[in-house]
Amino acid sequence: MTDKIATIGEFLAAGNTEFQVFDLGRRLSEISLETFAAIEHQQQPHPFPLAHHAHLAILFRHKSEPQQDYLWFLKFPLDERGLLNLAARDQYLEYVVSALGQQITDALTEEQEEQLKHNPYLFTPSETQRAALHARISTQRQAAPSQYFDTTFEYLMGKHSDWQHIGVQGLHDCAARLMNLPELATAITERYTDYAPTVQRYLAEALEQHSIPAKLRDFYLNELTEANETRALYALRALASTSNDKRLQKVLLTLLKQPVDANTLTVLGARLWPALQHNELLECYLERIAELEQPWFQALFEDAASLPELRPLVLRKIAQNDISAEVKQQLLQLKARQTS
Repeated sequence: MTDKIATIGEFLAAGNTEFQVFDLGRRLSEISLETFAAIEHQQQPHPFPLAHHAHLAILFRHKSEPQQDYLWFLKFPLDERGLLNLAARDQYLEYVVSALGQQITDALTEEQEEQLKHNPYLFTPSETQRAALHARISTQRQAAPSQYFDTTFEYLMGKHSDWQHIGVQGLHDCAARLMNLPELATAITERYTDYAPTVQRYLAEALEQHSIPAKLRDFYLNELTEANETRALYALRALASTSNDKRLQKVLLTLLKQPVDANTLTVLGARLWPALQHNELLECYLERIAELEQPWFQALFEDAASLPELRPLVLRKIAQNDISAEVKQQLLQLKARQTS
């Protein structure tokens, strides 16, 4: 890298662009430019690691052509503390500079497109990730939603029953706008049981990516405690934006006082991890995952220990021997497997 440009942020600034950074790994989360700069300088860990990687979407446009957007989907390795692998980041920048030079918003030649395709740090987002991002961007810009919005809105409002044509993007467009659509939030609480099971599932996957109003929070809290196992799991996902809500934490604590299936624990650790900063919740969570088979325990324990918000809490519990005999046994087995 040159002395002047050492980071992605500096490269984009030098290209005279305006840009935003989003993490797509766990939930759709925007990362401030100040935080992103600190991550790129290893001044702080990446806040949302998934499988020891950062899954980023970088949206940018040239200041002279604000109507034209560009998107990079990037996946970078992180170390055990969650710090960005600078060698990988630097290699990515070398690929881009080699292919594009400083004109990063110019039309690409076939040769440039081919060069960029072989960049090992690109990733293809899932349909859900892409839909959530596009819904967030259009909402932020107060732009029109996708062509699927009207049909989806009308279905959720109970105006038709043709659920097979509403589309994942339409659900995300609705979810991203719920704070400004109180009539839609009311309709979901009143008509939820009439929705097709497939819609209930994909609606939950959309809601977990966006903030939900209090009316929906209360509805899904009730679903979490009263509905069948499948719908309770959907409710847990839908409540992902409310992890710090005291009522939810109380419900989660009651839930974790008894044996819990692996799918529920996975959603809890992957989507509602901020709730686990509560000491008693973390203690119960570790006890519940210790009841699972070793591969499940290893995956969920290592995931919790990779999160910057949870890592010091988990390590402190181990250092102070503030863990149950079952957790201790699982950790001993895990250590034995890693050293064998």
